Amino acid sequence: MNISRPTPKQFDKTKYKDLIEELKENILGLELEKSLEVLAYDILENYEGFEKVEKGPNFRGTPFDFFGFKNGEPYIIEFKGSLKRFNTPGETQKRRMIKLRTRVKGLNVALLQIKLRKGEYRIYYNEEMEILFQKREAPIEPIEDWIKQHIK
Repeated sequence: MNISRPTPKQFDKTKYKDLIEELKENILGLELEKSLEVLAYDILENYEGFEKVEKGPNFRGTPFDFFGFKNGEPYIIEFKGSLKRFNTPGETQKRRMIKLRTRVKGLNVALLQIKLRKGEYRIYYNEEMEILFQKREAPIEPIEDWIKQHIK
């Protein structure tokens, strides 16, 4: 099975002109994502056809930001917003999303990535996320070598 990354799509950034101008380069990731939630809802509901989108629970370790339905099917949706790039979830977050998907029958997963300044977003659904879920852990050998060098 040959799975490729979804193609970036455009959103109407004129609607968010004030927000784009207000956000600075040095804004922290969580603060930025909080500021972009209104845009995430807009994209999910008006561009991607989700119904009943709501904020996910505030439990420690929740690996997604939104919960919603698309064509009647439940989805956990992770959101990664940035001024200039498409960010991805961390390894622990990805493992927890996989675990939820295997434990909750019929659950779907999605990742919404936003590049605010370009007015672009990309969304991965289910199998498309396999690209992100593939075991691509950072190699541990360089870290191990560094530690050994510093022990000597």
